[in-house]
Amino acid sequence: MVILFQSERALKHLLEHGFVYTVRLRKRKKDECYDWVTDRRGGRKIADVYVCLVGGCGSTLESWKLNLWAWVDHSGFKTVSEWINEILRLNRGKPRQAWIYLVRLREADKE
Repeated sequence: MVILFQSERALKHLLEHGFVYTVRLRKRKKDECYDWVTDRRGGRKIADVYVCLVGGCGSTLESWKLNLWAWVDHSGFKTVSEWINEILRLNRGKPRQAWIYLVRLREADKE
């Protein structure tokens, strides 16, 4: 399987810092797994990563705001509002159930 990063800010944070917290509107099949990253459907592999479920984020804007504040410093965004706006833009819609994942570069695991 692959994990897609269409948000340039989140991908940049991952590549510069070795990890990023990301929100997904679909729960992945496995809570923890090794995977690889690309920035577009059918795109080339950018990096190998380890993906780990952090927890549920809720299904309303209010629950997203409450649950995302702890992770925003390592999301690639300056504020929770910026992060939520990007999630909504990329997913074309209003909030629904979401999950927070930690994505870590495999190279960072070797250090």
